[in-house]
Amino acid sequence: MILRAHDAKAGQRWLWAALLLLLWLPGLGDRALTRPDEGRYAEIGREMAQSGDWITPHLNGIPYYEKPPLQYWATAVAVDMLGPTPLAARLWTGLLGLLGLAAAAFFGRRLFGMEAGQRAPWILGSMVYYSALGHINTLDMGVSVWMFVAIGCFLMAQQERPLAWMMGAWAAATLGFLSKGLMALALPGATLVIYTLFTRDTSPWKRLALLPGLALMMLMTVPWFWQAWQVHPPFLSFFFIHEQFDRYTSTIHQRVEPIWYFLPILLAGLWPWTWIAFQALRDVLWRHHGRQFSPSRFLGLYAVFVVLFFSLSDSKLPDYILPAFPALALLTARHLALRPASLPASPAWLLSAGGGLLGLIALLLSFPGLRQQLGLHLDLDADMIDGYRHFARWIGAAAMLSMGAGGYHLIRQRHHLATPLHHLALAALGAAQLLLVGSDALAATQSGHDLARLLGPRFQTASHIYSVDTYDQTLDYYLQRTVVPVAYSDEMAFGLSLEPHHAIPSLEAFRNVWEHDAQALAILPPPLFNRLSRQGFTFHVLFQDAHRVIVARS
Repeated sequence: MILRAHDAKAGQRWLWAALLLLLWLPGLGDRALTRPDEGRYAEIGREMAQSGDWITPHLNGIPYYEKPPLQYWATAVAVDMLGPTPLAARLWTGLLGLLGLAAAAFFGRRLFGMEAGQRAPWILGSMVYYSALGHINTLDMGVSVWMFVAIGCFLMAQQERPLAWMMGAWAAATLGFLSKGLMALALPGATLVIYTLFTRDTSPWKRLALLPGLALMMLMTVPWFWQAWQVHPPFLSFFFIHEQFDRYTSTIHQRVEPIWYFLPILLAGLWPWTWIAFQALRDVLWRHHGRQFSPSRFLGLYAVFVVLFFSLSDSKLPDYILPAFPALALLTARHLALRPASLPASPAWLLSAGGGLLGLIALLLSFPGLRQQLGLHLDLDADMIDGYRHFARWIGAAAMLSMGAGGYHLIRQRHHLATPLHHLALAALGAAQLLLVGSDALAATQSGHDLARLLGPRFQTASHIYSVDTYDQTLDYYLQRTVVPVAYSDEMAFGLSLEPHHAIPSLEAFRNVWEHDAQALAILPPPLFNRLSRQGFTFHVLFQDAHRVIVARS
């Protein structure tokens, strides 16, 4: 009987895991790629697959050394297998998101017990920020998950087989470095220093396996760096100084935000587990842990340091604090496992409240008259209004799911009935998926997908496509060809300094080229199109909206 009950529970756990997997998959391949990040990283992988050059990443045919190559390699493999599709572009990100869930389950069970291990993947997978970024093609999921695996292996090394686990930690940290750069080494390393200062516990330093770990890291990284340096010697200085240090300490990328910028992102991103996550963090940071090494305190310090580190940076983007989420999910699972079996009411309350907020947003987007009565004026171009109105239906569906699930569980709790964590997590993840899938209603203004479909034959037969003072990162991927930048450098500035022949540097130089290229097309921002038309440029308009004008010579 006992064995049969055990088998039934194991089967039930596998069933829930399969359900989590199935709910994670939608949204990876059904939405158009959006600019800038999704288009940029997809296109680099597509060009790598097409050219067979696995050493020098290229964006629009121009060397692109801003980030290391691991995700480009993975995307190139996916494009080779699946073709240049949205699924191929997002596959690596989606798989790494799943790896993060599996790592949360594994390390939760090994570090904090079976209950924590069972709850951790559900909590992490239903944190709205993690689930959203697990379906968007950026580099942040890769570096976040590899750092999480590295820290999990480091924590395991404090309990058993230190050399084997530490080598796993070094390997995972190196994969994080190959995903986005030095932060994958700096953030865990700085957390260890802070932990030592905070607790005066130096025992972890004795298990670092520093020499074999550094040797492994060099073995995994030096071959690519060496070969890239041989092709373009200035690459090393640009990669390590400009992209790693100058980006953090200066405003060169114009991403200046207030020091509190990440706090609302953190509060909203943990939804619906926000309150419990902060309770868990408070407990591990302020509770006395004795003189033994404390994995929970280390995770808490790591999560706090990630947020503080990027808050102090002069360059801020919302994705930067994603590495804190897996650690907070693990602490939340531990916190709940230490409490009675019944789930606190806060996730259900937050799920309902978040659903109410989504419902209000859906109403405001659906009824312009209501916005006017309330004195709200949304900064939307005319061609965006219909897209947001269609998106509002999906937002409304997410609102109903959230309010329904949250309200149902609040009623159950009022009658002293148990609230299964899986049910709330499924509702939160389902709401996030509805928002993701519904966001495709904005593709006309956020992606080159519709434009490539509308003018595909003209683009394919054009002798050249000139992108004048603008660049749509998604269009290359959908057209499967590159464009010629005109009077534009931005993210391609370093690559153009290496190979300037890929671009036309000025509008004056473009005039002569344009007048002699009868089969060419050009993409221009509307204000520039109006200015050049007044200056006598010969344009025949093929397409125009609030953001771009597509013109031919005749």
